[in-house]
Amino acid sequence: MVKSMTGFGRKTKEKEDFKVTVELKAINHRYFETLFRMPRQFAYLETKLKKNMATILKRGRIECFISFEGAQIAKHNLTVDWELADHYFRFLKQAQKRYDFSEELTMQNFLVDPVFLEVRESVEADSTLETLVVETVLSATKRLDDMRLLEGAELALYFKTHLETLEACLKEVKQAVPEMEEAYRKRLESRMTKLAGAKFDERVVLTELALFLEKADINEEIERLDSHFKQFYSILTDEGAIGRKLDFLIQEMNREVNTIGSKAMSLTITENVVEMKTTLEKIREQVQNVE
Repeated sequence: MVKSMTGFGRKTKEKEDFKVTVELKAINHRYFETLFRMPRQFAYLETKLKKNMATILKRGRIECFISFEGAQIAKHNLTVDWELADHYFRFLKQAQKRYDFSEELTMQNFLVDPVFLEVRESVEADSTLETLVVETVLSATKRLDDMRLLEGAELALYFKTHLETLEACLKEVKQAVPEMEEAYRKRLESRMTKLAGAKFDERVVLTELALFLEKADINEEIERLDSHFKQFYSILTDEGAIGRKLDFLIQEMNREVNTIGSKAMSLTITENVVEMKTTLEKIREQVQNVE
């Protein structure tokens, strides 16, 4: 089944005082790669979220944006270095007596210096919110997958249209082979007539013609190309990721077409070879977008 690697998926879920929104953006990539952007309290969930997404998506670079609304998701704790504060307080009291300071010591003396006080954010996430995040990411992934399937259906039609062009070109190449052989035989006989007159040895012509047919024989390439076309159609209906299979098959098709072009001594075949190479390049560009 053809599935695109690009797409977008968005899902929002609410539970109690929380609201979680997940947005997924997918682009082409050789392998399956994820990039998460979310509060650091949930960084430990990345491995689990990636595994869940990998059950649905096989290839592509997925950017995952997770945002929250509602109650405070992070708890803040005040940390005080009392031992250092005691030393600091004693120093101030001694300094008052030593230098006869008249100012009274207040809490402001401690608050101006953050070395005594530190507000730390808790790294522990609420279990209810954790479950909500996992569920929302999975739902967004399914939506992304639906979009990729829709784009994949369009790609499948695109491939089939261009495969029909390739098949039409190959049909013309098949038809041109006997004409090419006959044209070469006539040129050879004409050349022999000019060199040896009307009584030339036909065995020489047959020998030369046999050598030519051996060098210019493209029947095997035609058969393999025909087989590749059928295989391409078949792969389009396979389950799972098929992009790499199609990419490899396009390379094999190009190899056969190039061989036909190098062997053929026919304008008709050459024109069709050019058309097939152009069409294969169009298919190859879009195959890069298939999962």
